[in-house]
Amino acid sequence: MTTEVQVVPRRAARAASSWLGYGFGLVFLLLVLVPIGYMVLVSLQPSDVAGTTLSVQGLSPRAFVDIWSVIDLAGNLENSIVVATCTAVLSSIVGFGAAYVLSRFRFRGRDALRLSLLACYSTPGIVLVIPLYAIYVQIQNALGVKLIGSPPVLILTYMSFSLPYTIWMLTGYLVSIPEELEEAAALDGATRLQTLRKVVFPLARPAMVVTAIFAFVLAWNDVLFASVLTSDTTRTVGVGIQAFVSASADGGLPQWNNLMAAGLVTSLPPVLVFVFVQRYLISGLTAGSVKG
Repeated sequence: MTTEVQVVPRRAARAASSWLGYGFGLVFLLLVLVPIGYMVLVSLQPSDVAGTTLSVQGLSPRAFVDIWSVIDLAGNLENSIVVATCTAVLSSIVGFGAAYVLSRFRFRGRDALRLSLLACYSTPGIVLVIPLYAIYVQIQNALGVKLIGSPPVLILTYMSFSLPYTIWMLTGYLVSIPEELEEAAALDGATRLQTLRKVVFPLARPAMVVTAIFAFVLAWNDVLFASVLTSDTTRTVGVGIQAFVSASADGGLPQWNNLMAAGLVTSLPPVLVFVFVQRYLISGLTAGSVKG
């Protein structure tokens, strides 16, 4: 009898916990889907009533056609894809090399270097935007080479923010890979570079994908540095939409249907990236949390 009495409260507690989890999940789902649903509704509304009512009368996908002529969306998307992809790939490759050194070699100042990565990562971008711009201008004047407005400078800037996180996470991941695998490869006659390429790199691929996604999203979402370091021909999507809003504000209220349509279109590339690489995310995130 006592055992049955104890089992019932435990089942009730588990059921209550499950329903509580479902409730929080539902609330979170609504917080995500309601803004997206509102954006879809406004983007389909006529321009004269868009954003002022929740009416579903006269819905049309016309805004998704107009944005390509109202905004230089194609050029902005191309610039963002190039910058974000280069930032993601380069950050993962450079971060992998640095993380391998930190995880496999012992040298003076190694722990201080790892802690400095967190300090770099936590530095607000607004503090660095003016100093970085001044440095680029001085280098540009000294070398006679155009830097401001060129994609490589923007990629380099984004890498300075993504690399600390990339190195820190990959270091934790590489520490979890047994060194015995490398020792076995060395006994078979493999050089350090061959071991790194054929043994360590394939095992570190999930974590590299996670860090690449982080760098990609960081570069894709940025407006602060892109607004300073780009020109009219190298604008990214964030700066392009910002310019559209500013131009509309000078002549009145912005065209909300075009603005929402542009927002939906520009959000697709990061979503597609997540869809294609989602199988790497869980293993990369969990293994990267190992303390080195």
